[in-house]
Amino acid sequence: MLERRLTALVLAGVLTALAVAGVAGHSRFSGPVLFGIGQTTHGVHRDDLAVLALYLLGLLLCWRLARR
Repeated sequence: MLERRLTALVLAGVLTALAVAGVAGHSRFSGPVLFGIGQTTHGVHRDDLAVLALYLLGLLLCWRLARR
């Protein structure tokens, strides 16, 4: 029971961080553009990889909860 609650708590934290990062958009913390789109500063920034990692962790935790 405690493990399931801890998993849910971590999931809530991960998804909250993901939502904040997604809403914040481009900022001075974005880092350099790794893959550009066109001749502008638009593209995949270094922090986008962190957002992707948090998203995948969230999916994994959702899967763990669904398995139980």
